[in-house]
Amino acid sequence: MLDSGFDRCEQGLAEWAKIRGGSPDDSQLLTYCKALLRLWQSDARAYLVYKMAAEHYAGLPEKDRHASKRRFMERLYVTLQSIAQREDDSVDHMLAVLVGCCGLHYYAGTSELDVDRIAKLALQAITKES
Repeated sequence: MLDSGFDRCEQGLAEWAKIRGGSPDDSQLLTYCKALLRLWQSDARAYLVYKMAAEHYAGLPEKDRHASKRRFMERLYVTLQSIAQREDDSVDHMLAVLVGCCGLHYYAGTSELDVDRIAKLALQAITKES
């Protein structure tokens, strides 16, 4: 299940990269955050990849944990850092907001996310940290 979640995340990233155009900026990062939230809303496997990453894949056996963490860092996280144009832990804060807010909706059984509001909150995690 986790592998199919990674595949879905990587497909989503590739689709976003095709339409983004130009150099990365805050508006592109906001658009990417919204795209992530919509992806997670449509496919819980994709959300699980990021949720487990936030927890350092602690629920996985040791051998799977390292491979999953490496795949996440190399294929998803590094790209997000380049979009955000940051190499500090502010990207972690942004992801924590996205994962946490989305998780609240999953666990509450709410079907619709306020994608715009959550994405703006997540972006503030970076802009307020700067």
